[in-house]
Amino acid sequence: MTTASIVPNSENQPLVATSEQIQGLVEALIELGVLVHDNQGTQQSHNALTHKVNQVVSQLSGISAAPFTNQFSVPLDVISYIEDGRNPDVYTREFVEVTAKSNARLKGRMQGFQRLRDVLGQKMAQEYPHLEPSIKNIADRTGT
Repeated sequence: MTTASIVPNSENQPLVATSEQIQGLVEALIELGVLVHDNQGTQQSHNALTHKVNQVVSQLSGISAAPFTNQFSVPLDVISYIEDGRNPDVYTREFVEVTAKSNARLKGRMQGFQRLRDVLGQKMAQEYPHLEPSIKNIADRTGT
């Protein structure tokens, strides 16, 4: 399986180290799968299987104890996507689309309220001229 490689530099050194740890873990899990499939029930195969399970556990604890992995939290939705065999990039794309739609809706609401403020201020200033300075003050403070 070919994966994209990260070009190491001084800024992403923890990311490169974590990536290498995860690649090693994937290799160990593949080897564990082969050992389980080819297990013959002998003491030697049992010892090899036990050694490989301990190796996987130590690699997992090493990854979870790494400072870089605790620096960024992974949303549970992304983990669910991966467990379901889906591409986490799909989650990212859907999240961006939903956020863009939400932002557009909120922008429309803000513009609607601004227009309401302006029209209401104009009408109130026509009906109550003595309130015009206060109305202008409110319009200035809330953005024009």
